[in-house]
Amino acid sequence: PGQAGLVLNNMPGKLGGVDWLKANYLVFDVLIHEEWSVGLNVGFWEESNLTELANLVFTIGVLPGVKTTIAIPLSELNSQRMFQGRTPGRLKTVIHGNKVDLALVNKVWIGVQRSSFTQKLAITNLHLSVAEPEYPLAEIKLVDEFGQWTQKDWPGKIHSEAELLSQLQPLIAKEQVSNFPADWSSYGGWTGRKFEATGYFRTQKDGEQWWLVDPEGNVFYSNGLDCIRPDEGCPVDGMEKLFTWLPEKDGLYQEAWRENTWVQPSSTINFAAVNLIRAFGENWWEAWTKLTRNWLIEWGFNTVGNWSSERFSHESKLPYVWPLENFPQTRSLIFRDFPDVFSDEYQENAEHFASQLCRFKDDPYLIGYFLRNEPEWAFVEGLIIAEELLENQHDFASKQALLAFLEQRYNGEISLLNQAWNTTFLRFDQLNGGVKKAASFSEQARLDLRAFSREMIARYVRLPSEAAKAVDPHHLNLGMRYAYLTDEDLLAGCEHFDVFSINCYKFDPTPQIEVVGRLTGLPVMIGEYHFGALDKGLTATGLKGVSSQKERGKAYSLYSEHAAASPYCVGAHYFILSDQAALGRFDGENYQIGLVNVCHQPYKAMLHYVTETNRTIYQVASGEREPFNEQPDEIEFIAF
Repeated sequence: PGQAGLVLNNMPGKLGGVDWLKANYLVFDVLIHEEWSVGLNVGFWEESNLTELANLVFTIGVLPGVKTTIAIPLSELNSQRMFQGRTPGRLKTVIHGNKVDLALVNKVWIGVQRSSFTQKLAITNLHLSVAEPEYPLAEIKLVDEFGQWTQKDWPGKIHSEAELLSQLQPLIAKEQVSNFPADWSSYGGWTGRKFEATGYFRTQKDGEQWWLVDPEGNVFYSNGLDCIRPDEGCPVDGMEKLFTWLPEKDGLYQEAWRENTWVQPSSTINFAAVNLIRAFGENWWEAWTKLTRNWLIEWGFNTVGNWSSERFSHESKLPYVWPLENFPQTRSLIFRDFPDVFSDEYQENAEHFASQLCRFKDDPYLIGYFLRNEPEWAFVEGLIIAEELLENQHDFASKQALLAFLEQRYNGEISLLNQAWNTTFLRFDQLNGGVKKAASFSEQARLDLRAFSREMIARYVRLPSEAAKAVDPHHLNLGMRYAYLTDEDLLAGCEHFDVFSINCYKFDPTPQIEVVGRLTGLPVMIGEYHFGALDKGLTATGLKGVSSQKERGKAYSLYSEHAAASPYCVGAHYFILSDQAALGRFDGENYQIGLVNVCHQPYKAMLHYVTETNRTIYQVASGEREPFNEQPDEIEFIAF
């Protein structure tokens, strides 16, 4: 249950006869002897780090029951790619922390995440390698012909096609649900309180309370569901032997296959679509659309959340939010996905980026757009992006802007900068040469670099925001869905947002909402949250774990109602409609977090709470009803 681990000390040196400084991969095999997935942590310490916290950690998800080869590319110690590609058998791999120099590493730790259960696993064949290894998999079937996990049973599990059809086909015979509750508008707003109508969604502060306002002038709390689509596919390449059955790529099931290129090219199979095609043939999409729209209204949702099907968003005639694609980048990046924001290239790309709003700008059902999701550079605690700029030897326009900033700050006198920074530069342009860890030179150096970092982040936000408003003045800029606020510097430029969005994985989001609301003076929207359990189907809980589907319902009610009760919060969107794929989606997440499973069976014990909360959300938001306050039975999460 604790964080046991294997420690390699006194590095660099050799492992298995190969020198660390000449190797390209740290390789080992792992076999999980329990019925759930395990999150491995591989941590690296530089010799100057005397704490228990590693400088850099690879968190790697591993499937249970199948021996898996893990190869960590040592080149990735530069921390430039937060999300790593998949290899057969391996689930999601994420890097936490900033870059390390392998020559300075003196300890490596291989351990496991904390768990509520005993974890039994074997790590073997630990060695260094110059070449990338093969990734053999044992002969074991982990996924059945319906996309379900084969290694356990549970009440309601589908065992035959006849059983699947007998459950799915009658659902479509129901009449289409067309109306929200009687005191809700056609947009899902609350007719109990009205403001000026503009024909589009907008924000309104009513005394101390923030609201959205629907196009008809009714107050609107955005209760949403992310990823409303029938296409959560699983990569197949290299893992074919783990499936009991795979359909042909041509013919009846061809629409269930996709080519994914998110990290690396891979064919993916979507068993949620396979099961719909089994039940409804060539009309499967129309059947799914009707079924899903009925569910959303029955369950009390009024918003189609992020990453949902554009076709469904338009055809459902429900309010929706939209994630803009291809956030402006530059050919050379400063750190991870942070672009050269002072370059002409960034300005031009921001204008091109905004042009995608043309097709949405007159749609009254669009609440607003997210500029992007969870910038990777923003995950690093204490990151000073201007310090990374100085270390990067590329000749960025932003670096010239930083030098001009410093020259102005020190009246063109390099001696004054040297005195403040404890340095011996002869000229300001010597800062061009790849200066490492400049923020550690002195407290004033840190303050100067943080000040310019805020200017960079403000420009990062401002240029695409202004370009978007120029194309579409009607809809709300919902921000960037920051994963969490690692630093107040992330608030720079927030005046260009209409709503500040965060993704918040807690049981009660109130503290995070209140901090953001107070610091920004803006309404707050939660882009995603979820809860998972291990009692039905999959082998990982996601980022918050509870003991059962009923406890998932309690967690939903606790979270959603406390969010709505905050005067700053104008909406919260649950992630996601359907469970993720048993062997992991494109990036390797395989979480039991949906409201329905791969066979489109709703989790009724959870949905009892979801429906009750959603249908009374306006009473909670307006202060007429106290929020739900029963604590769920929490377990340690399994997520990567």
